Amino acid sequence: MSSIWHAILSTNAAPPVVGSLWLVAMPTPTTNPHAVGRILSVARRPGGHMPTWNLTVAVENDDDAVAKRAYPHSLAIDCYATPAEAERWHAVDLEHFGRRGYARNHWPEGS
Repeated sequence: MSSIWHAILSTNAAPPVVGSLWLVAMPTPTTNPHAVGRILSVARRPGGHMPTWNLTVAVENDDDAVAKRAYPHSLAIDCYATPAEAERWHAVDLEHFGRRGYARNHWPEGS
């Protein structure tokens, strides 16, 4: 399977690198399948409380079990089918981070 997904990541750690492989989650209302995805593009977003990046990701292997075995100790970045969905969930993450100090695609250094 090869499909393109979108994510917005906020992190104080090193920025994502084009070409790197990551564990990605592709949440739906009833499931949270994981995959191995390759970062295709990274674009810095202006402003924000920590550096934030627009990402496009190509799913290289959508076998949930294989992906989890390949990255057993990794956080998955949530990816969405459209940039609009990524924006919608980024707004939710911002609210959660502001209220609770953590959110799904907000990775402070050392977390």
